Amino acid sequence: MTKITIDQLLTKAKNKFMLANALSARAKQIVEGSLPYVDDFNPANPIVTAMKEIAADRIKIRLLEGGKKPETLLVEEEKPKKKLSLVKEEKKKTKTKKKK
Repeated sequence: MTKITIDQLLTKAKNKFMLANALSARAKQIVEGSLPYVDDFNPANPIVTAMKEIAADRIKIRLLEGGKKPETLLVEEEKPKKKLSLVKEEKKKTKTKKKK
């Protein structure tokens, strides 16, 4: 068994922050019950198991691009002011009728 170095793992990711994020996410999956993708894993240490999986090219690290917010959502968030003012006027009218 060869020893895994950080330099080997950094060739699989764009930078050390992506590597750390991928390692922690995969270790969390292993702790929650996901089966390891390598044969020689340590059930007591999910970080080492995640490192072995990335070094063996069982897991690919890639950055997901987020899309823009659709324009329809921006239009739906705007509420007409007239409807709100009508509701307030109706409440005022009902209150005055109850007082008489």
